[in-house]
Amino acid sequence: MRANYHSIETFSSVDGPGIRYVLFLQGCNLRCGYCHNPDMLSIKKNKSITVDEIVSDFLKYQSFYTNGGITVSGGEPLLQIDFLIALFTEFKKIGIHTCIETQGTLFTDDEKYRKLIEVTDLFIINLKGVDDKYAKAISGYGIKETLNFIEHLHNKNKKFIITYVLLPTINDNKECAKKIAKLVKRFGDCDFEVLPYHKLGVKKWEELNLPYRLSIDSATREDVKRFIELIKQYLEQEVA
Repeated sequence: MRANYHSIETFSSVDGPGIRYVLFLQGCNLRCGYCHNPDMLSIKKNKSITVDEIVSDFLKYQSFYTNGGITVSGGEPLLQIDFLIALFTEFKKIGIHTCIETQGTLFTDDEKYRKLIEVTDLFIINLKGVDDKYAKAISGYGIKETLNFIEHLHNKNKKFIITYVLLPTINDNKECAKKIAKLVKRFGDCDFEVLPYHKLGVKKWEELNLPYRLSIDSATREDVKRFIELIKQYLEQEVA
C-alpha cells in the first residue's frame, strides 16, 4: 500500500497532543483562499511511500513520542483513505496514538469510514465556514458533509477538535461568532480552537505562478481573543 506524500515532520508540537510525527499527504479537493500549502493541491505530485516505510521511520524516533503519536495531515488526507486505514491499523497494533487533520468534506457513512474511525484516536477538523455561504466563499465547497462527519463522530463518542481560521473582515463578525456558539452547543460543548490567519504561504503561490486572492491583514492575538470573547458571550446567553 502506497501513498503520495509531500513531506514528513518528525518533531511537531502543534498537530495533536504531545510531540508528534506528522505525515503530510499530497492532494486536496478544496481550493481555500488562505491555503498556505498550494504545492500540496495536486495528488499526483511529489513522492510515494509505503506503510512499512512510515512505521519503520517512526520507530527510529519513538522515544520522542511517549506522550504523542502520529498525525496525518495534508492537503486532504482522506483522499487516500485506503492508505490511512492500512497505516493506522499497523500503528494501533503497537499502541500508538493516531490523529488525522481533515476538513471532513469527503465523509460518507460507509464501511471504509467506519474502519478508519475505529483506528483513529483523534480527528482535528478544520471548519471552512459557519454555513455554506461563508464556506463556499473561502474554499469553494459547502459544509454539509463536514457537519455530518462531526455529528457522526459525536454520536460515536469519538474524540475530535474543531478548528477555525480567523480571517479579518471576512469571517470574524458577530454572525459568525453566534453560529459557532450554536455549533459548540450542538455538539456538547466540543473542543473548539480559533487559528489566526497568516500570510506565510503567499510566497509559495507566487513561486507557482498562482494568483493569491486574499488581500487582508494577518489576524493578531487580539483579533483572536476578541472573537473568542464574542463566542463566549453567545454561549452565556444560551445562543438565543
